[in-house]
Amino acid sequence: MIARNPKLVLFGPPGAGKGTQAQLLKEQLHVDHISSGDLFRHHLSNGTELGQLARSYMNQGVLVPDNVTIDMVLDRISQLSESDGFLLDGFPRNANQAHALEGALNTNGHNIHRVVHIQVNDTELIRRLSNRADCPDGGDIYQRDDDTPEAVANRIAVYHQETTPVLDFYRERGLLSDVPGEGSIATVNQLVLDALDVLTS
Repeated sequence: MIARNPKLVLFGPPGAGKGTQAQLLKEQLHVDHISSGDLFRHHLSNGTELGQLARSYMNQGVLVPDNVTIDMVLDRISQLSESDGFLLDGFPRNANQAHALEGALNTNGHNIHRVVHIQVNDTELIRRLSNRADCPDGGDIYQRDDDTPEAVANRIAVYHQETTPVLDFYRERGLLSDVPGEGSIATVNQLVLDALDVLTS
């Protein structure tokens, strides 16, 4: 049985079905799904102080600094009690964010229990994203309008470049579980749940 109220991080390259698994885990584990993309949209659309700060950088055509993203995520986590579980999706994206998250969580009595990385080989990811291939079990179509094979390959390369140091960060702490992501949605979901069972072993 999976521990109650786990605090988790979910990784997966574009096309791996991470969003689908995040929604399943939210319902199965009764945890808050904290998506960095959703947080950005929330702060921008509501004109919060963090949203206005992020927009000021975007209007200049520059990347939003790590500290703004970190503050958005930590602000959301601060609204939870120590006993609440959560699933981080899309954060941390680099080692700097991972270190900041770890420090803040330790201070506030939170600790990450498990980091799950959904692995799909690059050839399959390119096939899924550039050929309008349906995801396993007939779920959502992966492709975006600009998903040429070349664009897809570049997105995947950027993902590996950004996330490899973060995965190593969590691997060194004994928190990382790599899960094969090339089966059906149900199969991958069971593998993820199996990986989380180590919380109670």
